[in-house]
Amino acid sequence: MLDKVILLNATGLGYQVMRALGSRGVRSVVIYDQESEEIGRYSRYVADRIKVPRFIEQPERLLVYLLENGRKWSGTLIMPTKDYGVEFLARYRDMLSRYYIVPGPGLDIIEGILDKNVLYENARRLGIAVPEAFRARSLEELYGFRNRIKFPCLLKPGRAHVFIRRFGFKMFEIESFEQLAGVYRDLTGNVAGDPFGMMICEIIPGPDSERMVQFASYIDRSGEVLASMTTRKVRQDPPRYGQGRVTKSEKVTDVDELSGRLLKGLGYHGFSEIEWKYDPRDGQYKLIEINPRFIFYTALCTSCGINFPYIEYADLVRHEKIRVHSFRENVYWVHLYKDLLHTVLNHSMEGFSIREYLRPYLGRTSFAIFDPWDPRPFFEEWREHVGNMLRRRILILR
Repeated sequence: MLDKVILLNATGLGYQVMRALGSRGVRSVVIYDQESEEIGRYSRYVADRIKVPRFIEQPERLLVYLLENGRKWSGTLIMPTKDYGVEFLARYRDMLSRYYIVPGPGLDIIEGILDKNVLYENARRLGIAVPEAFRARSLEELYGFRNRIKFPCLLKPGRAHVFIRRFGFKMFEIESFEQLAGVYRDLTGNVAGDPFGMMICEIIPGPDSERMVQFASYIDRSGEVLASMTTRKVRQDPPRYGQGRVTKSEKVTDVDELSGRLLKGLGYHGFSEIEWKYDPRDGQYKLIEINPRFIFYTALCTSCGINFPYIEYADLVRHEKIRVHSFRENVYWVHLYKDLLHTVLNHSMEGFSIREYLRPYLGRTSFAIFDPWDPRPFFEEWREHVGNMLRRRILILR
């Protein structure tokens, strides 16, 4: 019988999960909601590809499809690659568990992680430092915070996956209270209707490339940490407040205890990534967010000797514990398209030297999408992005 998993969405992140599993002989049945950016469906590691239109906006479509096919796929592990998928599996865990293996904890824990307002409250309760943040539930309350907010600040969503799906970016940098009030009103309908849980957050000083650290781990259902590693963003997409486009493995033991205490206190098990930023003002690492799913630099973890997707598969499907107690340091991970694009467009803003731009390509390097043994996803990514740029250019010229 073919070893397989069901993968919810196969964009760049999903493709790396698929590739990590494929390297160990596990194929993926890809279920996706739209063609755009689903490059993983072209991979040689795909066992089947199935489109269920608009299931992110209408999750009952996916639920019905999975239940209808439950007997055919009985005992198969479902792996989410987006926060929507994590929330979906947690919400319908009881129904889906009749047929499938569903990873991760229940909905109460997942909602408390995906909503940063709740996450920050729980972190404070556990003695974990977080950035200073305010949430206004009315215009009057917003104006009441006026003298407490230090500018510039960030206005960002507590429920980021809902916000990004709507607007396509993560946050605003705000320079004044007048700007803050205006943006707040536009986004939330005078604050009364706020589906995003908008937060006003202080900016921790210093570049993320120097002070932001990521802690990735897999915890089994008994609470044992089977593997963990730390990384640091080198360059981001977009610059300053974005997803890493170049990331480096680096041992940062200062966040090990903090991360373990936080995840244990939240009752979390499964794979997660925690982002911390060092605050030089008080010498503390402060919690930025938790991603309760595999992350965009999964290929880096695999290159460093920790195949997190397969560790989860072995644990939940084969009931085997794969314990990894170390990882390779100073390995770079590059999302080639994004890095070349921002290097050309934003080099003056970023201020990196030519040597700094080249360094990740001159050492031990893994790539997000490029794989000479599985080239088509890389080709499809470039074809789609370059095509979109050309279409936008044509529209401008018209």
